[in-house]
Amino acid sequence: MRIRSFVAALACAGLVSTAAPAGAALPDAERARPTPVPTTATVTVDQLGPGSVLAVVSRGRFEELRAEGLARSLEVITPDGDRHPVWSVDVHEDRDGWFRGDFVLADWRPELHTALLRVSRGPETDLAVAYDVVTGSAREVPLPRQASTVGLDPTGRGVLMSTWPAQRRAGRVALLSWAGVRTGIPGRSDNSAIASPDGGTLVTSEGGAGRWWVVDPVARTSSSVATPGDCRPVRWLEDGRVLAGCISGKRAEVQQLRAIALDGRSTRLGARHRGEPADNGVGIFGDADVRTVQGRSWYESYAGCGGGILTRQDARGRVRVVRVPGRPDSPATLLGTRGDDLLLALQRTDCGSWPDRAVLSLFDPVGREETVLTRLGRRESWREVLPTTEVRAWIW
Repeated sequence: MRIRSFVAALACAGLVSTAAPAGAALPDAERARPTPVPTTATVTVDQLGPGSVLAVVSRGRFEELRAEGLARSLEVITPDGDRHPVWSVDVHEDRDGWFRGDFVLADWRPELHTALLRVSRGPETDLAVAYDVVTGSAREVPLPRQASTVGLDPTGRGVLMSTWPAQRRAGRVALLSWAGVRTGIPGRSDNSAIASPDGGTLVTSEGGAGRWWVVDPVARTSSSVATPGDCRPVRWLEDGRVLAGCISGKRAEVQQLRAIALDGRSTRLGARHRGEPADNGVGIFGDADVRTVQGRSWYESYAGCGGGILTRQDARGRVRVVRVPGRPDSPATLLGTRGDDLLLALQRTDCGSWPDRAVLSLFDPVGREETVLTRLGRRESWREVLPTTEVRAWIW
């Protein structure tokens, strides 16, 4: 693994800005602590293959006021559980509550092995940074204040973005070039979007209108299709359809996972949830994902507190909670399958029960056997975890 200063990498590529630094107009006490510079590294293409995940790992208690020892790290975790940090930064909270240099993972394109990071510059607008985790190359562009969600343009022209919706109209869709030039693209969005595996199609959701916009971002053409409610894309399925979570009902009280084709036709993949109690009495409000092993479907569901829980459903739609032994309250993110096992990221809960560590595990949901692949440090937690080989919706 090759590690170097990110500033040096940008300097070699001629990408370092000569503009005044962020915070130049701020008091001296704030200028004394400049925006942190990340440490970067690379991995090989083979390390991004099936079974690997891309994760954002947090260190320290970001929720505590003026906490010390805070850090964020973008990491590739290979199937053997080894961690490979590729973008790491130590951050602190300034007196105005900003975490300069902190970042969120906004998008990941497997075919480009590139992560799109949204980096905080304090009171200035965020910086979109596209970082190739194999070559170490990076491109960046400041985002406009209207930018809501952002994703990589698969053709390499820049960043695709949706704008914040107004009171009486949906958000717009645009291409922001690496030179900072914004070009409108036909379509509407309520912040949810996903680009196809080949990059030729962008799907955006206008949930309030119950429709998707199917966009060709190069030709700048689009068409709209009706959807069964407010349907938010989750990930692109292998058969060319999109997995989506759909909310419907007069009071938006029903949620259901569906596989939706680009012509609007859809197939239900799970029960219709209305907050009905599972077998343990916990109300289930919706499903975030579904995977199949050992001839059964297993769901990442939400019960309103502490993140996802693992469930299964019977033919009548009744829900049963599936507990990982020793971790009854650990929020679970369902990442994929390996053989007869589910791949899970298990987190510490926000509801008051704290296991020893957050982990990445293989879990046999029938035999109830867990194999821990990666165990985070005592002060570490997952912020985002996703499979490296899947095309997923923009993260927001």
